[in-house]
Amino acid sequence: MIVDRLRAKKNFDDIRFVYCNTDSSLLKACGKEEDEHILLTDIAQCREAIHDDNELMAVLVTCLGDYISGYSSWEYSSEIMSELWNYADHSYCITSLPFWAGRQRPAAIEMFKKITYWSDITVLQDDLKDPCNFCLNLYCGMVRFLDLLLSHPQKGRSSELGDLPFGVWATEKQLLTALNAMYSNNMPEYYEAGTFSFHKSTHE
Repeated sequence: MIVDRLRAKKNFDDIRFVYCNTDSSLLKACGKEEDEHILLTDIAQCREAIHDDNELMAVLVTCLGDYISGYSSWEYSSEIMSELWNYADHSYCITSLPFWAGRQRPAAIEMFKKITYWSDITVLQDDLKDPCNFCLNLYCGMVRFLDLLLSHPQKGRSSELGDLPFGVWATEKQLLTALNAMYSNNMPEYYEAGTFSFHKSTHE
């Protein structure tokens, strides 16, 4: 839903979108025909699909929380982030802490920590702090943030690296500063509410 709304605003044909889900019916309903779709039944197959990528930038899209054969989507997501850590120049995770988590919030935070471990920088949207989060505007903030990130005018520092946000030579500190500046300057109502937060990897 988030990516569909993002694409309705702008053309992102230069970016490869890969959809991952443990539910085959949900997977079929996602994205476009030209997108890659991976049914999460075998982590080795997911790893093979990741290494088959020749694009400068790919966006992996998945939904957390469903289970198949005792293995949950977030565990697959953690495995995929681990694989990307060893394969990609940079790996970023952009996720949300659902407002409906309620009493499951500690478990959701634990899930977030596992994914953050393998991500260079993780961007978290706390739905409880979303100033515009009601039915018609669900994930409006996430769509706006992704639009800013994927359309950033200073994506690279050469013609070969022009499709990578902020350039591949940016340090972690520079990336965090750039993300925070982009967010605070363009999404003031979300910034004041503290909706998004930026987290460095805990990987050692």
